[in-house]
Amino acid sequence: MKADLGITLNEGRYLKLIYRKRREESTIVGTTAIAECFGIKPATVTEMLQKLSKKGLLKYKRYRQTELTEKGIIEAKKLLRRHRLLEILFVKFLNYNSQNACDEANELDHHVSDELINAICQVYEHPERCPCDNPIFRNEECCGI
Repeated sequence: MKADLGITLNEGRYLKLIYRKRREESTIVGTTAIAECFGIKPATVTEMLQKLSKKGLLKYKRYRQTELTEKGIIEAKKLLRRHRLLEILFVKFLNYNSQNACDEANELDHHVSDELINAICQVYEHPERCPCDNPIFRNEECCGI
């Protein structure tokens, strides 16, 4: 069963980046910073931020920092949970190094089902941190919380 998050792969990448920068690194997230991270033009970032804002995933005002809405935070956490549990699988089962695991997880996190992610989580006894030492968000269906 394929994952259905209701957001595109590219939108998901923006949500993950904004969440990480703002919530985990406590840095300001603006158009220029996002453009530098992705190696693209600020105008391209502006278009995506406007699109995400229309979907209710973030608050965007031109020339201001970008902030995720509650809906955006929920979607970012879903993707980051998938990403980080895939990293666990790649490092522990396939003996990938952390960076390669992260790169691979980045390509796959949007495409895997909740069932697969929950199975990985259960096999590894509901880990709390990924190989990069970032938190793995809990899931009620998986952990019974």
